[in-house]
Amino acid sequence: MTSIFPLLVVFLIALLTKNNLLGAAAAIVFFLDLMRLNRFFPLIQSRGLEAGLLFLTIALLLPLANGQLTMENMISSLFSPIGVFAILGGIIGAYLNSQGLDLVAVEPSIIPGILIGVMVSVFFFGGVSVGPIMAAGITALLVRVFLR
Repeated sequence: MTSIFPLLVVFLIALLTKNNLLGAAAAIVFFLDLMRLNRFFPLIQSRGLEAGLLFLTIALLLPLANGQLTMENMISSLFSPIGVFAILGGIIGAYLNSQGLDLVAVEPSIIPGILIGVMVSVFFFGGVSVGPIMAAGITALLVRVFLR
């Protein structure tokens, strides 16, 4: 029962802040815990991120499949100023994400802070709740700069 209460709090706060993704995630974990399906937690914890990234990557590749982005567009965009910035953004983002995953693995106590930050951003600033790992990466960077 003690594991249910924090999930319920996260779910309710997600509802109040209109963070649908976080609310749905909390509801699913709450349901799995309630149904005593926690034997799947290690599998979800180890493979869930991969599954989420798979679907995110599929969504990003759809413009190739539906003709919105052609090979000619791709090549010309890579050599434009915004294309170069996109490459740099991809490099920096992937690096920060790896640092975030490492930090969450050794310091899971940062998760509530990340969730609160994401909820504040979604509610007050129109943020999108797809960045908890990036938030952990930025946290890792801030820790490295200010605390070490």
